[in-house]
Amino acid sequence: MDPDVAMWLGSTLLTIGALAVGVTVHLIGLGRVAPTFALGLPGRRLRTDAATFALTHRAATPLTWLAAAIAAVAAVGALAAGLGTGIGEWAVLAVLSAIVLVIGLTLATWRAHTALGDDALLDDSTNGPLRPGAD
Repeated sequence: MDPDVAMWLGSTLLTIGALAVGVTVHLIGLGRVAPTFALGLPGRRLRTDAATFALTHRAATPLTWLAAAIAAVAAVGALAAGLGTGIGEWAVLAVLSAIVLVIGLTLATWRAHTALGDDALLDDSTNGPLRPGAD
């Protein structure tokens, strides 16, 4: 495979993948995706019911978007640098972009798990979790 094609393909997949993760966590946080093993941040406790699934992902959404945006911009930057210098430099920058995404998603998962104990997720009138979309 031509190195230029490999760089374009790799950067495109990394950019689309990073943004897809951000959109998916955001939609889960809005309550538009039911709890499932295949989608969402890892953790059995996050999937106990639909409200917990949505609320914990809503808490993790800002960190997820931050990580996804930085990783996507870094992937595009890796492509720009790689086209000018070569595939070796592109590979280093693409790996750094992927590492940023992994670290950001690790922090977002930590935030989702810590949200399980947040008082902000409880409604004062019923002491139960707020429904997604109720602000």
